[in-house]
Amino acid sequence: MTDNNTIRLKTSKGAGAMLGAAFGDALGWPNERIAKSNASQQTQGRLHDFKRWTRRSGGRFFPHEEIIEEGEYSDDTQLILCLSRSLQKGERWWEHFTQVELPFWSVYERGGGGATKRAVESWLDGVMPWNSKRKPQDVKRYYDAGGNGVAMRSLPHVLLLGEKEFPKIATNIFLDGIATHGHPRALLGALAYGFALWVAFRKDSKLAYGELVEELIKNVDLWSALPATPSIPPEWRSQAEKSLQDYMKLWESAKAEVMEYLEVCRAELSKGALSLDDDVLKKLQCFNSKISGAGTVAAIASVYLASRHAADPINGVVKAAFAIGSDTDTIASMTGGLLGCINGSDWLSPVKQGIQDAAYIEKNAFRLANGHIDDKPTHEVVKRSLLKNWVDDVVIAPDSSEVSLPDRRKAKVNRGRDYIGRSGKFKVEFRRLTTDDGQIIYLNKISKGDFEAIADSPKQTSLPHQQPSKSRGCGSKIPVASFEKAIWFYRDCLGLTVKKQSTDVVVFDQGLVLVPLSYTNNVPQGMQLRAMLYIQATNIAERFRWVKESDLQVVTVLSPWGKSGMLFFRSLDPDGNVVEVFSTDG
Repeated sequence: MTDNNTIRLKTSKGAGAMLGAAFGDALGWPNERIAKSNASQQTQGRLHDFKRWTRRSGGRFFPHEEIIEEGEYSDDTQLILCLSRSLQKGERWWEHFTQVELPFWSVYERGGGGATKRAVESWLDGVMPWNSKRKPQDVKRYYDAGGNGVAMRSLPHVLLLGEKEFPKIATNIFLDGIATHGHPRALLGALAYGFALWVAFRKDSKLAYGELVEELIKNVDLWSALPATPSIPPEWRSQAEKSLQDYMKLWESAKAEVMEYLEVCRAELSKGALSLDDDVLKKLQCFNSKISGAGTVAAIASVYLASRHAADPINGVVKAAFAIGSDTDTIASMTGGLLGCINGSDWLSPVKQGIQDAAYIEKNAFRLANGHIDDKPTHEVVKRSLLKNWVDDVVIAPDSSEVSLPDRRKAKVNRGRDYIGRSGKFKVEFRRLTTDDGQIIYLNKISKGDFEAIADSPKQTSLPHQQPSKSRGCGSKIPVASFEKAIWFYRDCLGLTVKKQSTDVVVFDQGLVLVPLSYTNNVPQGMQLRAMLYIQATNIAERFRWVKESDLQVVTVLSPWGKSGMLFFRSLDPDGNVVEVFSTDG
């Protein structure tokens, strides 16, 4: 299956799966720890609309709040992207994932699970989490980790290897999984979910109602097989037997658990419209706090919801995201990933523009689906000391300066407002990094010490573009002939920062929005669109020189503005709009 139509279908499915996962993650994350008694507060307005919310962080000792903007994703999507970049390294993907991506992720993770973070602590020390040199209780805790942290990041393996037979994909999913989790529930859940993704991704015709469930039941021996011994580090298997005793018995028990859940799905899907989603999710233990975060639970819950709502995918993700009391972000993310593999990407048109880093996510999906391999040199192993020094350097870096990331990407720094705890015993420094390839990374550094306590220090702290306001959604929207030229002018020349970018729109943090020229087709004939843009910028003399040396027309040369002490100049942008640029001084 290598004809052009098939290539386009696989590319569309890859983009739909990655964006669908990010959509579910961003939609469900605000509801992750909401009590059922407060559920009504989460269901106001259109359910598929993203919302801005406040997240409590820092635990008991460093309590603070941060603003999560509409459409921003959590660790689920972060780890999908970490794995995506790793798989593009070719045969050394596992080393890159465990030695670079996971250690670096530890300083910018948003909502990461305990098991994953504990395993990453071990990788930061250059030690495998099952290594016999670790404390026995730490190794035991690793093998007891059966959460959904593996299943939620399985998608990239299927996009890269979808044309291969499933055992090859299963081996990769398993190796990926043991990097952070050791219990059969985590690993089998990931294999079951991976198999469902594989079936949907390879299907070039419409899936029959309930077909995913039937395929999982029929092929249980295929997806539940423990990968061959040569693929598993020998010490991992021996340590598994020591820590859990009779590992294969636990494996078979987890397998039986999955099969019970699948039979529940089969029975409920046979009822058609008479089946109630919340009742089914309850039978699948999604609301049981003791087991709701298990990999097996999340995998089959997402299979059920994707099967039930394949014809109405937006609603399927909404159902998962608002299943209050369950692991909403992960189940919604996994459901969105499956629905993308089933339906491609067109169904995401109403929400795509609002997803954080949509263009970057789509680019990674395209690369995976087309077998892209990054031929750049091997990266340096990220160790604890290196990471600490890097964080210290980033925190003191000037606003809008460029820094190198531990994975060798470049990023621009946006400094947020520091927050000092009411006790004055700690400080939180907020930084927002925008990478040169289009990903946004948030970095919050907590420092202990004796700081000047501020009695009226606000509980919520956000970056400059995130400050609360009574008026929201206000900005300038201009049609442009070329996104590339316009981004060069407004970002590179004038210093604005891109918040979101897709094929349809570019949104800057400062409120400016770029749209294609076709956007004006619905404007009545004869009506002229007129605007003069106003921008305040640093280093205005340097920016004026850049504009002057380009082929853009200068309308007013760099001059003082009245008696204010400010400097300003006027020029045309690449589309002929008049832009006034003022200095930030005066």
